[in-house]
Amino acid sequence: MIRNNPNQNKENGLIGLVTTPIGNIDDITLRALRFLKEADIIACEDTRNTGLLLSRLNIKPKKLVSLYAQTEKKQSKELVEEVKKGKLTLAYCSDAGMPGISDPGALLVQQAYEQGVAVTILPGPTASLSALVLSGIDSADFSFYGFLPTKDSQEKTFLSRLKDREETLIFYESPKRIKKTLSLMEGIFGEYREVSLIRELTKIHEEVIHGTLKEINSTSIEEKGECVIVVKGETKKESLSEEEVKKLLKSGLKEGKTLSALAKEIASSYPISKNEVYRIGLEMKK
Repeated sequence: MIRNNPNQNKENGLIGLVTTPIGNIDDITLRALRFLKEADIIACEDTRNTGLLLSRLNIKPKKLVSLYAQTEKKQSKELVEEVKKGKLTLAYCSDAGMPGISDPGALLVQQAYEQGVAVTILPGPTASLSALVLSGIDSADFSFYGFLPTKDSQEKTFLSRLKDREETLIFYESPKRIKKTLSLMEGIFGEYREVSLIRELTKIHEEVIHGTLKEINSTSIEEKGECVIVVKGETKKESLSEEEVKKLLKSGLKEGKTLSALAKEIASSYPISKNEVYRIGLEMKK
């Protein structure tokens, strides 16, 4: 069993997970500033990025070391040992946002608990939750999945498993892959699924593009800045009467759609089989 009381027991040192701005430097908190200034060691995902941030904040670190994903397991053990031995204070920062959320940090916490070193969190801006609130999509129930698999086949399989989830879904995506991912989502979730694409959070070019997947895929999207995709959950589908199916078919046929395409489209949006829709369509033609 682990009991962590960082504000009462620091006899073996203290590790603080410091949340840094996700774009706008003014989002740094007063507590984070104080902790970074007082820390004996500042460990970070990239010393270049954090070094630049510290310089802009007029903070001269006593010791600045790297701790990134590929070295986190080994480096965490060594750093925690150093903190415990010297009863030091260590601040850990990822490149942006909260450590441990699609970034290193979790293994450092685990190692600290194993060695009996206190850990605290210095909260601040997080891209996932900021995007969720800004999207206007229901935030009462949601799931965060971070970055999607980079291989197309794996991404398709991953998203297909989420098609019928009723809670809001949140994803991170790189700007180079955003168009391909949104197109893939349209094929899996359906063209009428509501979605928000949020780019460049807290920066001068912050942008929210909200609409259906069909609408968003038909508009221009600038492939710059980190992106957050917020997808509305699948709504519970109500069954259709035969007359309602006929109305949908008549409307679609007038638009020039084929019966086969309409059967697939209606079946993907309502709890009715494609074959049943097709059967009703054939009867209409007779």
